[in-house]
Amino acid sequence: MIKVFLVEDEVVIRDAIHKMIPWAEYGFELIGEAKDGEMALPLIKKSEPDVLITDIKMPFMDGLTLSKLVKKDLPDTKIIIISGYDDFDYAKQAISLGIEQYLLKPISKAEFIEVLQGIRAKYEKENAQKLYFEKFENEIKAYEKNAQRDFFELLVSEETDLQKIYEQADKLSIDIMAQSYNLVLFEIGSKTDYQNVGDSYSKDSADVQNKIDEFFINNRNYQIFRNQQFNYAVLIKGEENEIEELTNACIHSLQYIFEQSGQLEWFVCAGKTVQRLSLMSECYKEAMKSFAYRYLGYRHVFSYESLENEAKDEDMNQQNIDMNAVKQESIYNFLCNALETEVDSFVKNYLKMIGGEAMRSKMFQQYILLNLHFCLTSFAEKLGYEKSEIDEYLKFICDERAKSMEDLEKLIGAILRKGIKLREESSKGRNQSVIRTALQYMEENYTDDSITLNRVAGVANVSANHFSALFSQEMEQTFIEYLTSLRMNKAKELLRCSDKRSGEIAIEVGYKDPHYFSFLFKKTQGCTPSEYRNQGDNI
Repeated sequence: MIKVFLVEDEVVIRDAIHKMIPWAEYGFELIGEAKDGEMALPLIKKSEPDVLITDIKMPFMDGLTLSKLVKKDLPDTKIIIISGYDDFDYAKQAISLGIEQYLLKPISKAEFIEVLQGIRAKYEKENAQKLYFEKFENEIKAYEKNAQRDFFELLVSEETDLQKIYEQADKLSIDIMAQSYNLVLFEIGSKTDYQNVGDSYSKDSADVQNKIDEFFINNRNYQIFRNQQFNYAVLIKGEENEIEELTNACIHSLQYIFEQSGQLEWFVCAGKTVQRLSLMSECYKEAMKSFAYRYLGYRHVFSYESLENEAKDEDMNQQNIDMNAVKQESIYNFLCNALETEVDSFVKNYLKMIGGEAMRSKMFQQYILLNLHFCLTSFAEKLGYEKSEIDEYLKFICDERAKSMEDLEKLIGAILRKGIKLREESSKGRNQSVIRTALQYMEENYTDDSITLNRVAGVANVSANHFSALFSQEMEQTFIEYLTSLRMNKAKELLRCSDKRSGEIAIEVGYKDPHYFSFLFKKTQGCTPSEYRNQGDNI
C-alpha cells in the first residue's frame, strides 16, 4: 500500500476528500490527517508517507512552506497541492519545489482518482527502478569482491611481503589501514552425517547466504574473504580500543543470523588481535587452531581466549581421557568436511583432547588406530567402495607400531588423508554433474536479468554455499565472473554483427540499465561498447 497523508484546514473539504476516494481499492492507505502545516510536520516526519496531499493556504504554516520542509527531509515523497487560487505565482513556486500536481478546487472524484493513478504508476516504476539499481550496485560490489580471493592468501602468508600487500590492496580498493586487526572464521552448512556429503540445496542456506552478504557488503570495518573451500574469513579493522568490540559484534551478528535459520550447522571462532599487518599470519594461525575444534564436537562459537583457558585446564588434568574425542562422530565429521591441509591441526587437537597420559599407553594407541580403521571402513562403504578395496591399505597402517607420538601423528594423518582422498574421488563424478547442469542452465538463461547464484544452485540441487565454492574450484572463476563473461561475449557478437544500439544490446544480454552495462563492459573488456564497435577489424 502507498501511504498518504492529508493536510487541509477546512474540515468539510478534508472529510469530503477522505470519503470521496476508495483508497484501498486504488492501492493507497490514508495514514494521517492534520488541519495545518505546523501540526502536520512532526506527524509526517514520524510516519514518512509516500504521498502528501496539502492545501496551499492554511494558518500557521502554508502548504508551500510545508512542502519545502518535507522535500528537504523526505525527498522521495510525492506532493499534490490543492488550491482555490488560480495564481501563476503559486504554481511557479510549486513547480520549483518539485511538486507532482497542482490542482484547483473544486476537484471532481474522477479527476482526483486519475491523478492518484498517475502518482501510483510513477511510484511503482521508480520503486522497481530503485530495487533494480540496488541489486546491480550490490552485484558490482560482489563482482569486485570476488576478484579479491587471492589477496587473502597473500595477507595471511607466513612469507609476508608488505609492499605487495599494500599494492594489491590499493589495486582492489581495499582499505587495510588500521591500528589493530583480528580475524573471525566461520562455516555454515557442514553436516555431521556422512550420507549428506555434497550438501543439497535448501532455501534456508540460500537465505542465510543472502543475509551474510547484506551484513558485510557495506560495513567498512569488516572485509569478508573465502578462507577455504566451504568456509569464510572476516578481516576486522579498527582502532586499538575498539577492536575487541568489533570482533564481538561480528561474532554476535553471525550467531544471530545462523540461529534465526534454526536448521543449519555452523561454527564461528575468532583469532587473537594483532597490531601489525605483518603479524596477520600469526593471527590466522591462532584462528585456524580454534577452527579445527569444529570437528571435535564443539559447537558454535569459540574464542582464542576460551581455548587458551581450556588448554591450561587440560594440562592440569591430562590423566583424564576425554571419551567424546574418541567417538566415531568426530572422525566422521572430519572425513565429511575437512580439507587435506587441515589434517595436521586436527590430529594434534584430537590427541590433545584424548589426554597425554592415556596416549602413552601402547595398548591405547593401538585402540585409537583400530577405531580409526573401523571409522574409515564404514565411511568408505557409505561412499560406495567395497570393503576389500581399502582393507589391505589400512591393515598395513594399523599393523605399524608407533615408536613416538610423532609416529602416531603420522599414522593417524595417513588414515585421515586416505579417507579424504576416497571422498574426493567419490564426489568428483557428482561435482562434474552439478557443474554440467549449472553451465547448461546458464547458457540457456544468461539473458534473464533475474538469474542468480541461488537460482542456479537450486537447479543443480546443491546449497548456494557449496555451489559457489565448487563452481570457483572447478571453473577457476566465480559464478559472477562466468555469467558476466557469457553476457559480454554475446554483447561483443552483437556489437560486431548488428546495428543495434548499446541500450538494446544491454537488455538483450541481461542488463536493464545501459549505464551499468557500459560500466561492466569497460571494466571487463578495457573499452566502452562504442569503442569496441568502432575498432572494427582491428579487434
